[in-house]
Amino acid sequence: MELSSIVFTQVLIIFVLLILGVVLTKIGMIKDSGLKQITDILLYAVTPCLVVNAYQKDFSKELASGLLASVAFSVLFHIISILICTVCFKREETKRYRVSIFSSVYSNCGYMAIPLLTAALGSDGVFYGSAYLAVFTVFYWTHGICVYKGDMSELSFKKLLKNPGLIGTFIALLLFLLGIKLPYVIGESVKHMANLNTPLAMIVMGAYLAKTDFKKALTNISVYIVSILRLIVLPIVAVLMIKVMGLSDIVAKSVLITAACPTAAVTTLLAAKYNLDASYSAEIVAVSTVFSIITIPLVLMLI
Repeated sequence: MELSSIVFTQVLIIFVLLILGVVLTKIGMIKDSGLKQITDILLYAVTPCLVVNAYQKDFSKELASGLLASVAFSVLFHIISILICTVCFKREETKRYRVSIFSSVYSNCGYMAIPLLTAALGSDGVFYGSAYLAVFTVFYWTHGICVYKGDMSELSFKKLLKNPGLIGTFIALLLFLLGIKLPYVIGESVKHMANLNTPLAMIVMGAYLAKTDFKKALTNISVYIVSILRLIVLPIVAVLMIKVMGLSDIVAKSVLITAACPTAAVTTLLAAKYNLDASYSAEIVAVSTVFSIITIPLVLMLI
């Protein structure tokens, strides 16, 4: 119950930052060009620094085994989620089902989960949660792209290997396994960059939400179906998996927070890229993000 209260408080703080992003966008302080630049800073600089900072720990078998357990859970959870969501949405001419599948499977484990993990569980939470983020990146760059495209023509492992999140995770893992600690000046610089993640990520999310027609979104039944899958059904599946796998307390909480987050922000970006219904995906992201204020703490109470 204590963790749920902490997370609920942090979700409210995040919501305030989201509102700030909405307001700044509405009054014209954040424009599309600036939003892209902030997003690039987050993607190419802040997120890798966040992961590297979390992995600056003394190597131990306990941490290593917990990390492997996080990876195993994340891979299995994504596979189960894909199977469930593929069955739930039937193919139709508008191809909205592709957006629905992607939106249900992939959580906002970067922008939303990392700030929550940082606040609720500290660097250990980010340490284990980053394993989920790495697996998420591999799956959405492979399965996710195939879902949106409808075939495997866009699949590129070269692009996958160039992903800054994966590169940051690889560097961080290498430093951890070799027991290498960054020099003080570099380490402190990395830490300061990592601290930018929460405010910048939430302002970016708020900027995207500002572009959404909530009135239209709240009258779309499909948005509710996807949100229920993403926020309730799949997190309950995650809880059952945690029980069966017998994950340790900190690992269980870390992966559950990442699995219980709303729809990933990248959903809308990819929908626009592949000429699908980007406004529909934006509605899902917006509504699931708002509802997650209630659902994330409730799901955490289950463990």
